[in-house]
Amino acid sequence: MKVQELFENKQIITEGAEARIQHAEDLVFWEGAAGARRAVEALKSLEEGRHQDVTIKWDGSPAIIFGRNEEGKFVLTDKSGFGAKGYDGRPTSAAAVNKMFSKRNPNNPESQKVFAGKMSALYDLYQRSFPKHVIGYLKGDLLYFDTPTNENGNYVFTPNIVTYEVDAESEIGQQIGASTSGVVVHRFMTPDGKDTAVDNTILNQMNSGEVLYFPPVTVERAPNVNDSHAREANNLVQKYGAQIDDMLNVERITRLKMKDLPMIFYTYLNKKVDTGLTNLGADFMQWLATSKVSPAKQARIQEYLNTHINGFNGMWQIVAGIMQIKNDIIKQFDSHDSAIKATTAGSKGGEGYVLDHSEGAIKLVDRSGFTAANRAVQRESTALDEGKTWMKDGVEMCSKECCGQPVTECKCGPNCKHCDCYKKNKINEELSSIQKLSGL
Repeated sequence: MKVQELFENKQIITEGAEARIQHAEDLVFWEGAAGARRAVEALKSLEEGRHQDVTIKWDGSPAIIFGRNEEGKFVLTDKSGFGAKGYDGRPTSAAAVNKMFSKRNPNNPESQKVFAGKMSALYDLYQRSFPKHVIGYLKGDLLYFDTPTNENGNYVFTPNIVTYEVDAESEIGQQIGASTSGVVVHRFMTPDGKDTAVDNTILNQMNSGEVLYFPPVTVERAPNVNDSHAREANNLVQKYGAQIDDMLNVERITRLKMKDLPMIFYTYLNKKVDTGLTNLGADFMQWLATSKVSPAKQARIQEYLNTHINGFNGMWQIVAGIMQIKNDIIKQFDSHDSAIKATTAGSKGGEGYVLDHSEGAIKLVDRSGFTAANRAVQRESTALDEGKTWMKDGVEMCSKECCGQPVTECKCGPNCKHCDCYKKNKINEELSSIQKLSGL
């Protein structure tokens, strides 16, 4: 891998543009046949020099938001805090950071106290690195709280489920050794919450040393793309493309009150990670019957897909074909000699890679590897009893039986059968009102 110069372009495309970056195989859901063709062409282009547009997708945690508010005061928080309505989730001092995070997990106060202390220790560090005249926030994932240990000439750190070993003598290894904390930045956010790409002029003004703002690290060697697999995928697109586009016709599925059909396909594919990514589409109807989709809508979807069965089956053949090409490429990237080595659950490979593309960046992630391991960890983090909240990076999350989002972001009403977030948020709002009236 090599570190890209931050001065090359006015803006950098980072791997964390969140939902804007799609898995290669998912493009067919959102873009139809054109998306499938784009995915195959993009993967094929990697052996023709486009590998230089592929960067590591870092597996950081926790997700943090930091920067200066309209008054120029420095804020360090997380997504849940930034959007909080029942309390002030945008602390402007180390003590306030500690107080906010200390209250997050009443069921495990000692563990939460340690986490809150680590988060508050970052406040002064990141405040010193952030330019005083820049108003707005950076969104990113933390890679390490403290300088990683040097083990046999490699800096080793495990921010989430991926363990990284970075050659201490490499360019990025030397930067890690000179830093105290590291973060991979995804997006810049204005004070009113508008997301934009990160402008280099902002990153270039960051004070170097204590905080390492990880630059993009690109792939150095091109992979060999299996021509027969690429040809087979293109043939499938040629054969079923028109039928897929007809099935995903936005005007029609909107009229039939199933505009979110692509999202339902996406959700099904993610759920298949838990049981094995084989026979895609064959058990879709069985899964649909157990999903949150209403019975009436399930019936409409089943009737609709029965009339578009060729497009439906062809779509899943294409998804499987693209995944086969992509996973082979990922294995090659993971096996290349590099200053950065990544392992997940003891196996070679990290979260994956991101391909910068003029029509939208594309994620190259092995769903049967990293995604499966990540989902397994999330399931272990879930409360043993259904319907209970669970903790992620110090944030109380809604039940996985419901939306699985931070409690403060759950939109459920008082009669939800899967969570009691409405009640929790009401209590927080009332407590916040009492504190304001009391001058606390």
